[in-house]
Amino acid sequence: MTIVVDANLLVALISGDPRRERVSRTFLQWLEQDTQLHAPLLAQYEVVNALTRLIAAGAFSAERVDEAWSDLSLLPIIYHPVEDAARVVEISLRLGRQSAYDASYLALAESLAAELNTLDEPLYHNALRQGFRVRLV
Repeated sequence: MTIVVDANLLVALISGDPRRERVSRTFLQWLEQDTQLHAPLLAQYEVVNALTRLIAAGAFSAERVDEAWSDLSLLPIIYHPVEDAARVVEISLRLGRQSAYDASYLALAESLAAELNTLDEPLYHNALRQGFRVRLV
């Protein structure tokens, strides 16, 4: 099986998010099933951005960033650059969005004939209505 993971799952794993246990169990299940994990390169930047916001809010220690990043690097995630910018833009507009972030995950999932897994309920519902393969973790 092949899936695409949203950055919010990665952030939940390393940030003390209350959904961490559920996300950890999901990742363990994927690893036990030899699931291929994929994400756009963008995911790495989104994780760093989320950590920056958490640090600024006093919810995460700056001293833990290297450890958290190291922990994430242990996950066998294959990161992908944008291959089809036109398709990402098309999906963004179809979702009614003015940014391409969510669409980059959906475009990758589409290109891999995979399902996007996310914690983002609005993205989940919007993508599902548009016919994309998406799963709410």
